[in-house]
Amino acid sequence: MRRVLLLIESNTTGTGRQFARCAADLGVTPVLLTADPGRYAYVAQDGLEHVLVDTSDERTVLDRVRALAENWQIAGVTSSSEYYIATAAACARALGLPGPAPEAVRACRDKREQREILRAVGVAGPAFAVARTVAQVHAAGIPYPVVVKPCQGSGSVGVRLCADREQADAHAARLLQAAGNERGLPVPAEILVEQYLTGSEHSVEVFRGRSVATVDKHLGPPPWFVETGHDTPSRLPADRVRLLVEAAEEAVAALGLDWGAVHVELRLGPDGARIVEVNPRLAGGMIPDLLRRAYGVDLVRAQVRAAVGLPAEPPGPALGSASIRFLMAERPGVVGDTVQATAAALAVAGVAAAEFYCGAGAAVAPAEDFRGRFGNVISASERTDGAAPAAADLGLARLRSAVRDAADDDDGDGVRTGRLSTALNPQAHAIVYGADPAADAAEELRLISEVDRAHLVMLTERGVIAAAHSARLLAQIERLRGTDFAQLRDRPMPRGVYLAYEGLLSELLGDEVGGVLHTGRSRNDLGATTVRLRAREHCVGLLDAVDALAESLLDRAVKYQDVVMPAYTHGQPAVPITFGHYLVGVAASVVRGYTDLVAAGAEIEVNPLGAGAVGGTSVPIDPARTAELLGFTGVAVNSVDAVASRDFALRLLAGISTLGVTVTRVARDLSVWTSEESGLLHLADDLVGSSSMMPQKRNPFLLEYIQGKASASLGYYVGAASAMASAGYTNAIAVGTEAMRQLWPGLREGAAAATLLRLVVDGATPDEQRMNRRAADGFTAATYLAERLVAAGVPFRTAHHEVGRRVLAALDAGVPLDADGASGTDLDPAAVAAASAYGGGPGGGTVVHAVDLLRERMSGPRGLLAARRGRWAEAAAMLDEAARTIVGDGK
Repeated sequence: MRRVLLLIESNTTGTGRQFARCAADLGVTPVLLTADPGRYAYVAQDGLEHVLVDTSDERTVLDRVRALAENWQIAGVTSSSEYYIATAAACARALGLPGPAPEAVRACRDKREQREILRAVGVAGPAFAVARTVAQVHAAGIPYPVVVKPCQGSGSVGVRLCADREQADAHAARLLQAAGNERGLPVPAEILVEQYLTGSEHSVEVFRGRSVATVDKHLGPPPWFVETGHDTPSRLPADRVRLLVEAAEEAVAALGLDWGAVHVELRLGPDGARIVEVNPRLAGGMIPDLLRRAYGVDLVRAQVRAAVGLPAEPPGPALGSASIRFLMAERPGVVGDTVQATAAALAVAGVAAAEFYCGAGAAVAPAEDFRGRFGNVISASERTDGAAPAAADLGLARLRSAVRDAADDDDGDGVRTGRLSTALNPQAHAIVYGADPAADAAEELRLISEVDRAHLVMLTERGVIAAAHSARLLAQIERLRGTDFAQLRDRPMPRGVYLAYEGLLSELLGDEVGGVLHTGRSRNDLGATTVRLRAREHCVGLLDAVDALAESLLDRAVKYQDVVMPAYTHGQPAVPITFGHYLVGVAASVVRGYTDLVAAGAEIEVNPLGAGAVGGTSVPIDPARTAELLGFTGVAVNSVDAVASRDFALRLLAGISTLGVTVTRVARDLSVWTSEESGLLHLADDLVGSSSMMPQKRNPFLLEYIQGKASASLGYYVGAASAMASAGYTNAIAVGTEAMRQLWPGLREGAAAATLLRLVVDGATPDEQRMNRRAADGFTAATYLAERLVAAGVPFRTAHHEVGRRVLAALDAGVPLDADGASGTDLDPAAVAAASAYGGGPGGGTVVHAVDLLRERMSGPRGLLAARRGRWAEAAAMLDEAARTIVGDGK
């Protein structure tokens, strides 16, 4: 009698297929019990045996399982779908097989009951209320914004952040009208109204009651809670990870989920770790795949082994790190060439897997839940320094290149125009055409509030302000941050963003509380501080773009190290090199630019907060403490210099302007080489434009944007320097406001130029035959021939004249250059390039050697940047902890 693992329904993506394959690997036959095998593509693809049954009725399933047990040896019953875990547990119990307690699973699946159990034992979670009518939503009395969600559900389906009563009522009505869920299963006519938890989102993966892994989670934009990616292990400091683990294990124990895998989602904010929800199942979202890569632990296999009564392999510590990023639409769109985009994503160093869930031509739209995701990129690294997340982000950008806007998909759209059949690359489109006018104000408020939090913590610790006042301010600031300052969006700002924000705090909390925020500081030192925090983020974006450009140049240099082409001087063929050799030369300049920019960024590491208006303050503040909380390495030694100086901006703009000169020069080369007359390079359709009138045109117009944007940084440098030169050495609008207006677009344009050039380099294909022919027809071997004559004893100037004469004769006769007199000399351009191994020439393996050397040179500044990022992250965690302590003590 064969041993069988019964799988009751399945995930549509992710772990369902893995359950079946693991069972087969263990010598157990997987059999799927399902109402609709067509729901799962892998059933037909893998030839998975299945039994039709009405899985919506637990009694029917149980009867069918008992009937099957008469002919099969049922080794286990389980499910990878949260909707059917309770049914599987009931069947396992009925047959005396391993599994979780059905009553514990049912209680956990009902979010209302789960909340009540956790609250009863003191496990921290959001304030909540149950609503069975729309009127009860507002009557719950939970301050807005609130989360309105089904009491039973999965995968963020139906979960929405509601900023006000109107939104909450509308979403509640929508949920309460639903008779069933997306699986057609009946749902109770009740919903949850919950406090919105602020802070970073994480998950703890638990097995048999103990934590086995921690995950940092990324969410899409409000009002939905769609997970856009995961990183494991968590990059939080160890003490913060312990808070997550302790909260998760306490919640799992309280719910009686001591068997198998449990997925616990949490928020970590000023008031500590709070449970978002506990899911009595293995994590979805491809998290088990990440755990295999980062920890070497296979939770799918462990879950299947447990289901069939086998001991699970004990997990170990993280061996490396892994990340996943999900592909989602930012706006309605259409999927294009998935093959090319997947290949481009897989070409990124560190990317282990990339896929689309749909084919070319599929329509996509912004996601409201997990079902709106249509692809992913998985990366892995032996290190835990952020390499895996960075690789996943870059891979996702390349995967996204296949998606074009829906508005650009029909005739008359400018996409299928003339010779072109695809839309412009999405990254290029966003740079060339996209802008968010509200982004600067939102960014300023976020940075101001971060400084406020550090300032309040310091003032409280110094005893300058009452802890109770500080607690209320910190809690209110966190609520505003959680809604992305929604209450300020339509508020008049006659005296600027900061005073509108401070006025709102006083309005909400009263002057006695809100009015203490500005104690011991001025808008002058506040502005000097926020501009440095803002510069951090812009610098990181710029440096990442330059880093990616350098890597692209180095990757392509190796790929094209043997593709022979002429080097040009004065626009004429000079000597034979290779396309890879040219790219290494460009990369050398880019690496120097990267190094200079990292060095210039060191000047934003000094904390000016505490300098006041210009002369410090008599309030006993501690600038070293705010420096620590904000991730600075030191404090300003002089209050005048602290508020007067913005010369770091000039150094950054000078760095990007210098690099911009190189970028502009390269763009000019590529413009010539992609012309019809030259034809040395071909650019993909998604990197060129057409003409509104001339259908034959393929315009490499991005190269013109590159030249314009790279050159613009120099103009911004001149503008900033000119503004500063007009002011005295003190706090001045000309410096703090007008000059800084030049910094942000200067850095953005520099990053944009680097990104566009990277896209062009990635998408440029050399015409190898034409390059080689141009090298031969241009007599690029002439210098080499002269050098061979020198080697035979002829003086160089004599050899120079002689070869010149031979070139003229060859031109007149229409024949190749004659090597007569230099016995054994091969004048083929490839042979000449290979022989040019001295002085940094293309021969003798110098391309690979140069690539290795440049990557080694990059490692130093990369390490400095990684250290800064790490310090900033640790400071943010420290600030969260300090704020949480004050808020908690104030309750």
